Amino acid sequence: MCGIFGINLKEKLKNTQFNNLKKDIDLFSNLSQIRGSDTFGILFSSGDQNHVYKIAIEPKKALKTISFKKFFDKSLNSIAGLNQHNFNLIGQTRLVTNGSKSVDTNNQPIISNEIIGVHNGIIISNNNIKLTKIQNYEGYKVKSDSLELYENLSNFIKEGDNFYKNYLDYLNNTKGNYSIAFRIPSLLKTIISSNCGSLYYFNNDKILIYSSEKSHLLKFLKESKIAKKYLNNNYNIEKIINWSLLYDEKSGQIEKLFHDKSEKNEKINKIKFKVFDNISDNHKRFKNLKKCSSCILPETYPFISFDEKGKCNYCSKYVKQKFKGEDELLRYLDKFRSKNGSPDCLIGLSGGRDSSYGLHLIKKKYGMNPIAYTYDWGLTTDISRINCSKLCGKLGVEHIIRSANIKQKREYVRKNIMAWLKKPHLGMVPIIHAGDKPNLDYGRILSKELNLKLVVHFTGHQVEQREFFLGFTGVKQTLKNNQRMSSYGNLNKIKMFLFYSSQFLLNPYYINSALWDNFSGYVNAFIKKENFLHFFNYIKWNEDEMVNVLDKEYDWKVDTSYGKNQWRMGDGQTAFINYIYYTLAGFSEFDNFRSNQVCEGLISRDKAIKLAEEDNQIRYESLKNFSEIVGFNLDEILAQINSLEKKY
Repeated sequence: MCGIFGINLKEKLKNTQFNNLKKDIDLFSNLSQIRGSDTFGILFSSGDQNHVYKIAIEPKKALKTISFKKFFDKSLNSIAGLNQHNFNLIGQTRLVTNGSKSVDTNNQPIISNEIIGVHNGIIISNNNIKLTKIQNYEGYKVKSDSLELYENLSNFIKEGDNFYKNYLDYLNNTKGNYSIAFRIPSLLKTIISSNCGSLYYFNNDKILIYSSEKSHLLKFLKESKIAKKYLNNNYNIEKIINWSLLYDEKSGQIEKLFHDKSEKNEKINKIKFKVFDNISDNHKRFKNLKKCSSCILPETYPFISFDEKGKCNYCSKYVKQKFKGEDELLRYLDKFRSKNGSPDCLIGLSGGRDSSYGLHLIKKKYGMNPIAYTYDWGLTTDISRINCSKLCGKLGVEHIIRSANIKQKREYVRKNIMAWLKKPHLGMVPIIHAGDKPNLDYGRILSKELNLKLVVHFTGHQVEQREFFLGFTGVKQTLKNNQRMSSYGNLNKIKMFLFYSSQFLLNPYYINSALWDNFSGYVNAFIKKENFLHFFNYIKWNEDEMVNVLDKEYDWKVDTSYGKNQWRMGDGQTAFINYIYYTLAGFSEFDNFRSNQVCEGLISRDKAIKLAEEDNQIRYESLKNFSEIVGFNLDEILAQINSLEKKY
């Protein structure tokens, strides 16, 4: 189960008490951790201020993080500066029983429209309330019963309603066990309730303290630095069972609300609520990220700057793509075109949208006789394989598949992820998919084996350029027409190599069996030259036309697990690396993609914002599939990522 603890100080919190309070939080957390060590969360509040911190790591480790230390100092300094007469703390150490801990809204304290609180126990159902819909993704339960509890409480609270009566009715109709502590900010009241007795409290005219276990509370009272001066050797502890304690922060008084609907409930007043804006500091910073007034790139984008009108340097220097044109494409293709119908070109086919449409054009519009090839490195998706099969079957195109040692490749991916987590750096995220780079090498190898001088890749459109991959390594590389990686400047290649080398020295976990594969990926991408035809350097990239043709002529399948945006749908790791970028930097590949579309004049900024919001939805089905293929616990890894320091 979980450990709940709380302190309500019935007088002003002083700056001189900060050190003692920190020690008390350490003490209470360490005592409670035996009941749950998956996550840690705490609420500091006074008056209209509510400061929430939560993190999905072991409480002992959480209290030592830089992020908690910053939270502690910032929030308490803010509260101590108020002209207030009380200080409130609600904390929890969570044992995850249901509801992914990688979903921040599940972790506690839970924040709803009118309530901030914690819950220990398992609520099975409520006979009197229509429960909110449980979110499941392929059997992966996302929402916790605690989150559902607080959402349901918020749903039946309406202006003018009798909250206390409704609350007690709700508890009386609930199946399962619960111990609850929550604050109602608009009323300056705290309520603690239990139907199983796993909640104990001490109260006098100076302080109210509570905990999930009597022994924990007694030990805390005896060792507490803050409470010591208020106790006078009095350790009178009471147990809460089948009733609620209502604490009024303004008066410091408590009253009991009994769950049996008896006449003992002296006051059941009608109350009005106001919705309060109370989100975690990280979430506030994320929502308030400064973004370019022209595109949607945020302030966390590497090497970004803004002019007096809020326009970023990437927009200011952006030059729209200059296509070489269809005439030039035809002239180039004619150099290789077969006169007798024999194969005349090699096509890189991933099963994604761009390469599928490109194969259609090469064969049907431009009359070439291609052979397609696919490199399966262990993360090629099933749907992309199906799409390849449909295209090649209908077009009568030979399809060559080259496969890596799949088991080994997936093991390399897992090792790279685990090594990255030991010393995370956004510049090293691409190492996760370094193993796909032999795709380029097989283009070179097969063209020689088949004696085909022309290799076509359906890349080249500028909307795909992503300067931030290199930017996070400290390298400023301006990209034009989605240029080839091998064409980057020599100085930048040296800088990249030095960066990667330094990371390997700083983090010895990278020195594992994946080392040679990672190095080969770097060589294949940046050192070896390639003279493939990049198709979309010649003709305009038209998303609507692509979708139309593929749907009507080939029944091309969309991978719904990737969302509406099917760019990079054939890459099994896409959802994972974008989860990292979006969580830690506040943007993903999709923000870059949409920003480039704005700069190209393909969509408006308003549309880009809406599309990026949809693109960046967490793709649990895709993430779950990736984790199962590679071999790691999804919930644990996402929780670790969530707990890392953010750029915002």
